[in-house]
Amino acid sequence: MNKYLLASLFLVPSLSFASNFSEVFDTRPVIPTVEKMRNNTWTWKNFANLPNMGKLERDSENKNRYTMTQTIREDNPQTTITFYGNKERPEVAVIESRTWGAGNTQSSKFVRLDKLKGNVPLKSNCNFKNVSVSETSDDGEGRSYETGASVDFQQAYMMPKNIASLSPAKNDLYLASSQIESYVVTSTFQTQGYTMSIVTPEKNKLGQFINKYGWDTNSKGKKITCNVS
Repeated sequence: MNKYLLASLFLVPSLSFASNFSEVFDTRPVIPTVEKMRNNTWTWKNFANLPNMGKLERDSENKNRYTMTQTIREDNPQTTITFYGNKERPEVAVIESRTWGAGNTQSSKFVRLDKLKGNVPLKSNCNFKNVSVSETSDDGEGRSYETGASVDFQQAYMMPKNIASLSPAKNDLYLASSQIESYVVTSTFQTQGYTMSIVTPEKNKLGQFINKYGWDTNSKGKKITCNVS
């Protein structure tokens, strides 16, 4: 299981119940930032003045990488946009809408950029539907725990600069969107549900960003190297 997905499992509160997704999605809260991505050169300076943007920091997972997170909303569902890149510029943004346990109800309106009209699907060996994985691990103190996740879908696509559902822009963007439910079993059963969109202006790097931040395990539980064409 992807280490970023696995790490997020341990951000779950101690009390929770099975999650579910509404059939109604609301992408409007992230559109102003997406429009900035579509119309500006990707630099840390260009994104630093976005509302509720945190400071530029070293990536805790890689000291040679940098990250900066914008908080879109703190309540249900919690929505953030995190940029990752090198010292010179951001290379990818990860948009997440997330709820935990009983907070995830049919009234939770998640972000789904793939729902925008005019997106162009791309071929990828990491386009998935209805894939589940689980694993049992030891916490280092003799106690075992089980983690698992299921992806309803993951799809790579291009958001063209002339997409019908948005204003014309300067840049094409390349994305992989997914909808995932995950759980941890320790002394309690804990769940979360979330949608994710990985966004980059560089098509040739989308596959490696899916491997790093998205879903890269097939129906046989085997990790694969993601390619996008």
